[in-house]
Amino acid sequence: MSLYFFIVLIVYSIALIIKTKSLTKKWTVLDIFILLVLIIFSGIRFNVGTDYGMYYHIYNTYISKVFSLKDYYSTKQEFGYYLLSWITKNISSSSYGIFWTSAIITYIPIYSRIKKESKNFTFSILLFILLGFYTGAFNIIRQWIAIAINFYANQYIEENRKKFVLLNIIGSFFHSTSIIAMLIQLVVKKIKPTFKFFVFIIVLGIISTIIFERMSFIFSMLDNLNPRYINYFESRPAGKGLKLLFVLRIIIILFVLILTKKTEYQYDKTLLIVSSFFMIIGFTNVFIARIEYYFSIVLVLLLPNILTQMEKKERLLYQYCFTVVFLVVFILSLMYYSDLIPYKTHLM
Repeated sequence: MSLYFFIVLIVYSIALIIKTKSLTKKWTVLDIFILLVLIIFSGIRFNVGTDYGMYYHIYNTYISKVFSLKDYYSTKQEFGYYLLSWITKNISSSSYGIFWTSAIITYIPIYSRIKKESKNFTFSILLFILLGFYTGAFNIIRQWIAIAINFYANQYIEENRKKFVLLNIIGSFFHSTSIIAMLIQLVVKKIKPTFKFFVFIIVLGIISTIIFERMSFIFSMLDNLNPRYINYFESRPAGKGLKLLFVLRIIIILFVLILTKKTEYQYDKTLLIVSSFFMIIGFTNVFIARIEYYFSIVLVLLLPNILTQMEKKERLLYQYCFTVVFLVVFILSLMYYSDLIPYKTHLM
């Protein structure tokens, strides 16, 4: 576990230097250094993450240097992921190459948007790690590539709708849930994040959970997109961890709604509220809960930007409290989520 905190210390320290030198809106070698740390730590890991063995097996069993539709169908993965694996195979002889390229196309888009839009760069970077978004990609690799692309694309949902849609279509070639997230985001774009809407989402989530097993039309739709997804709808209740995170999410949503003006960060607040819907359904099926990452990742921008508007003493107090709480969440996630510890590397 100490290695994870070492990474947090390095990344946060460099982020502080960037902020101190007023370089948060300008790309420098320090940004490259942070990205290298994040990518290398992910790339050199070995058997860390629940799905690591599956991705290693697919890459070293079905992927060759020769492009083959037969190989693609054998992987039972999305075409974009097969294409990435095939390209990686042709540029790297390492049997672990796919973990490097996956990390690259996951962390760069996320970091780029944080760099562009965060008003409190250091806190955003810290939240990215402590909230489990960084280590989340150690497990559900394909989906996190799609989440990263969706997160990056969201900056264009207002000013360049075509670019937003195009990027999400690209994301869907890595994980089909990107299309679901995109459609929901387009629908809720004009919805105001009121308390009534929040209550509506909670009630909708509860009702959806009750009738979940009867939603055969959705199962059929996803089965047509990728036959693997039908297995995702088998009953697999979430543990206590998700329920505790849901309580924390409710508190954060209330905090955000109460402490901001109705006209501020409307879309981001709406996305955060929508994330609670998928967490509720996740009580019945943990795979569905993963879709909430498309919406909750907005926290790395929303929370720091909101705190920036406060007086210095008040801001530091809230920032300290959130850091302590999220640090506890991070420790618990390392201990009990997705085989993240012990951290091992294929270099040793």
